[in-house]
Amino acid sequence: MKMRPQILALSFRAKRPVARRLWAPGRGILLCPLLVLLLMILVAAPAFATTLVRMSLDQLAEASTEIIRAHVLSQQTVWNPQHTRIYTYTTLALDQTYKGDPPSSPVIQQPGGTVGKTRLFVAGTVQFHPQTGYLLFLERSSADPSRFLLVGMVQGAYRIYRDEKTQEEKLILPLGSLARGVPVSGPGSILAGPAVPVRQFQRDISASLSSPLSIPRGTAIPVAIKSARSAGLRRMDVRGRTTTDLFPNSGLVIPAGSAISGMAERVGDSWMISWTEVSIRGKQVLLSARNTEPAEKVLQGRNLVVNVR
Repeated sequence: MKMRPQILALSFRAKRPVARRLWAPGRGILLCPLLVLLLMILVAAPAFATTLVRMSLDQLAEASTEIIRAHVLSQQTVWNPQHTRIYTYTTLALDQTYKGDPPSSPVIQQPGGTVGKTRLFVAGTVQFHPQTGYLLFLERSSADPSRFLLVGMVQGAYRIYRDEKTQEEKLILPLGSLARGVPVSGPGSILAGPAVPVRQFQRDISASLSSPLSIPRGTAIPVAIKSARSAGLRRMDVRGRTTTDLFPNSGLVIPAGSAISGMAERVGDSWMISWTEVSIRGKQVLLSARNTEPAEKVLQGRNLVVNVR
């Protein structure tokens, strides 16, 4: 059954802009604060205006390349080299690893922050506290694999604290509650906040990571074919990548860029492609789907939609 994802619409705002002088050959132009603010919005909006899908614990775990427990060491906020965007970099000390192979001092990149008198606020980002522990769902940045992004932005960070009364470690659910996955209703399917014990959350993560994955029938997967190599007479080994994030149900996410593979066979004037497997963050998931493509052009470079049977 297909899931209708819950959409979280997020935006940003800039605060306390300062007048800046833009230089043209032979003259200077002084911009008023209001105009600077408008220019900042026009420049930054395509990058920072954000729409998110509310994710379950299963989806967070699947979409992550790394899941860790760590505490904050330092933060740095800087302009990018083009001086058009502000980024905040948070350096962590690794305490525990649940998934992946993170470095001992991972660095998280987030849009926004304060540089001098200019503040760019991006809704959905996390305000990390110094020397505070967090449980984090991370994915490596495609632009710079040495940096990490939070999966689902604010949904990927859980601040840890010790309960004064019980001395038990707990973590705060940023959205107040969290669905474990499928089923999305019934006893035990929802983690109710505002906080839950760390041990319980760790057990739930382990359960999510060990659960088998299955792609529902009828799921439509947009794919770009990246390679098609000969595998014998009239046969081709076909490899592709998914082109958008997919949320087939509340227990599954297929991130953009996931590898998909299959075999193509030449039948008359067509290629019959049988797709057999998709890789979701290193976990191989079997699927059954077929596409028929004209044979007059090469398969590599084509974009198509794979419908799971």
